[in-house]
Amino acid sequence: MSSEKQQILTSFFQSLEKMESDDMMALVEKHLKDEDVEIFVQHIETFYGITDDEELGMLAQLMVTGYLAAKHEQSLKTTLN
Repeated sequence: MSSEKQQILTSFFQSLEKMESDDMMALVEKHLKDEDVEIFVQHIETFYGITDDEELGMLAQLMVTGYLAAKHEQSLKTTLN
């Protein structure tokens, strides 16, 4: 991984750590509808066979965060080009 990519991801995750839960929800809602998040949950259930609601919620949060990190990185690349 390039140092530029590491800096982008580190900066993104540091900004998430500083967010209140309402701000995080607003960020998610800016990029994903409830139906979109449900697709993540369905994938986890089907692909990994996980049915526990608490586990599904945590894993969906991880997947959504990864999605947001990728969107953030892509938007910076688009802005810089």
